[in-house]
Amino acid sequence: MKFFDSHCHLDLLAAKVPLANVFELAQKSNVQAMLIPATTFGSWQAIDALVSNSAKLYKSYGFHPYFLAQHKLAEVGHLLTNKLQQADNTCVAVGEIGLDYSPVVCSNQQVKQRQIHLFLQQLEVASQFNKPVIIHHRKSLDDICKYLKQQKFQYGGVVHAFSGSAQQAKNLIELGFYLGIGGTITYSRANKTQQAIQAVGVDNLLLETDSPDMPIFGKQGQPNQPGFLPEIFTALHELISQRSKYKSPELLAEKLWDNTHSCFAI
Repeated sequence: MKFFDSHCHLDLLAAKVPLANVFELAQKSNVQAMLIPATTFGSWQAIDALVSNSAKLYKSYGFHPYFLAQHKLAEVGHLLTNKLQQADNTCVAVGEIGLDYSPVVCSNQQVKQRQIHLFLQQLEVASQFNKPVIIHHRKSLDDICKYLKQQKFQYGGVVHAFSGSAQQAKNLIELGFYLGIGGTITYSRANKTQQAIQAVGVDNLLLETDSPDMPIFGKQGQPNQPGFLPEIFTALHELISQRSKYKSPELLAEKLWDNTHSCFAI
């Protein structure tokens, strides 16, 4: 079996674990490809350097809502457009973009409106370049669906770290999106997310770690790594194997691998 970590911040993980060790564990775990999404303008150069050194790595460029204070909204569209014009075929998406309505991040209505403006700008640029998007969400899935519809966004992508309801999952899939499945499902308390996954099946699922964040059960307090991805896969297989034609782990792994390549047109 082989695995694709569709969302890992190796540039951030490098500050916590030597990347030589990260790649060694990934190889032992059959994680054969990884996608590194950007979060800020300042992260683009580091991601470029990482991807240039490995044929197994892909990247995306974007502005994350969590770091809104670091973004000059008047410059976002211009910076992203210029970067995509220069990008090679290892750049497979625009992201990480999205809406984060958690109180720590979205403290007032003005911040919310700036987030929405940032999100819409980046959807527009992604459309210009026919790129899928990698979407971050917190307490915002319904608004994300609303704005995707309003923008008539046609290029799909993935809603990373999906943690919504079955209906929200179906709404996103109808809009052409995949759902990123990570360490959340390894926790018994994640009933809503587990039920949503069972309701929609595996045709629109991707595996991810969100390294170094989103820890897996039993590894709390440790930096998350792409090499832990098989544990998420095992939890997913246990969750869906009784209700799916993908009863064999090998068939499920192949399907998830194919899903990731289809999502990002790799």
